[in-house]
Amino acid sequence: MPYTKNSYRRTLRGFKLHNLWAEKHTRAFLDLKAVPVSKPILQAPQYDGSNFVVTSDGCMEGFAAVLSQRVHTQNPSGKWTERLHPIAFASK
Repeated sequence: MPYTKNSYRRTLRGFKLHNLWAEKHTRAFLDLKAVPVSKPILQAPQYDGSNFVVTSDGCMEGFAAVLSQRVHTQNPSGKWTERLHPIAFASK
């Protein structure tokens, strides 16, 4: 039997977080919210002739895809590296 909103409301009515939730939890929550939209995760596409890569996967319950681009970066030591950097995510 699926739970309804009212059954959750009745169960959680007496449960309070104010005595358990501390400043460190707020900082961790805000840090987690910032990660998916920060630069190391997503990057704007470069229209300089670099190839785009579409990676997809699907099953009976859904479908997902990632649009990536090969990015060349130079390390402080001077060595060049190539990696796939995600540009966009999609799922259904």
